[in-house]
Amino acid sequence: MIFFWQLIFCVSAVITLVVPGGHFAGPFFMALAGLFYRQQAQQRVPLTDSVLQASWTWLLAGFGVMVVLGIGLSLWHPTHAGHYEMYVPFVLFPAVAWLIRAGRWRAEPWLLCLSAGALLAFFYAAYQVFALNIARAYGATNHPIPFGNTAIVLSAVALVSGAMFPFEGPHAQKKRLFVWVAGVAGAGASLLSGSRGGWLSLFIVGFTVAYLATRHWPAWRRHLCAAAVMASLVLAGLLAPSHVVKDRLVTGLKGGIQWLQTGEVSDGSVGMRMEIWRLTFQVISEKPWFGHGSVGAHGRWEELRKEPTSSPMLSQLYEPDTKFVSFDNEWLGTLAGGGVVGALAVLTAYLGVWLAFWRWRSHADLQIKTLATIGLLLPPMYLEFGLTVSVFGTNVFRSVFVMLSVSLLALMAVRFNALKKAP
Repeated sequence: MIFFWQLIFCVSAVITLVVPGGHFAGPFFMALAGLFYRQQAQQRVPLTDSVLQASWTWLLAGFGVMVVLGIGLSLWHPTHAGHYEMYVPFVLFPAVAWLIRAGRWRAEPWLLCLSAGALLAFFYAAYQVFALNIARAYGATNHPIPFGNTAIVLSAVALVSGAMFPFEGPHAQKKRLFVWVAGVAGAGASLLSGSRGGWLSLFIVGFTVAYLATRHWPAWRRHLCAAAVMASLVLAGLLAPSHVVKDRLVTGLKGGIQWLQTGEVSDGSVGMRMEIWRLTFQVISEKPWFGHGSVGAHGRWEELRKEPTSSPMLSQLYEPDTKFVSFDNEWLGTLAGGGVVGALAVLTAYLGVWLAFWRWRSHADLQIKTLATIGLLLPPMYLEFGLTVSVFGTNVFRSVFVMLSVSLLALMAVRFNALKKAP
């Protein structure tokens, strides 16, 4: 039976962005199954090492603090039942680690499957944009932003694996070539989504991977390589269809400048977000410490939106959909709903993941070092996404973030245990 769940583990990675619910269904059922493998996991891969125990403590404590404070604030403030859905991955998905440890699964097949997921995301995006003439690719997520940003995450996994992971067997070089191609394809999928808010992460990933891949080169060649990667990303943006990259960058820049100069909203992205944030800052200032609660914050924001001083463009955007669900910024939304306490709770989740992998960044084993490096990239990427979208308020984002964090650390535990047992 454990082999069946390993198959689900790998298939879920492949279909993350190309099958509806692919980011959630597999991990959800794997977590339920993992509850029955707890004892077997402790027998086969015991967490006896103090450093490994500390990493799991940081990870689970970060998730735990966020859940406890988040639910506590939600119970204090009136909120809708659907709000509690966001905590499901943080509470349930860590049980996937028991499956991984019980089966003593290897990291290599999973990394290849995640890379395949990035490649399929590109094919899906290309089909939507070039064959179906859809303006912005959205894959199977029904929205271009979570699709494009998550494609960057899959791309990062593939590219870091290509730069560092010691693939084994007679086809090791073919595997490495595959993950490199898949990594570039994942970046292409993001460009075709037109999701500008995540494109900074493309440069973060490209810069990091350039230095990882050339770590044995002289310093001047490493700098030159990093500059070439940055230039390649710019060139890729110029070569992409103008309506998903160039035009969106130009209109966004013009819209932002016009809002700063006149306060008028002329576009549905940058200028609109600045107007949204202006009202959100006012909501935050009224109850800075514990916030208004999600329902109260949205209600107060709606009151401000209807005032004569707010842009009429906001009414055109939100009145067709009476359920306003996002402040288009992770931190402003959190501060409005939960105040400083709520923001610290969310920050703790990111900090816990970062600290869980930080101590392994220079490990002698390349497999562990690769997995740790991917884990260290997750917080800055998702923090960057959160500048323009609600991350933990979006199912795709939170599911993939938690699943990757837990799986990476569990696979590191399996590898660490195997090294200890090796003669």
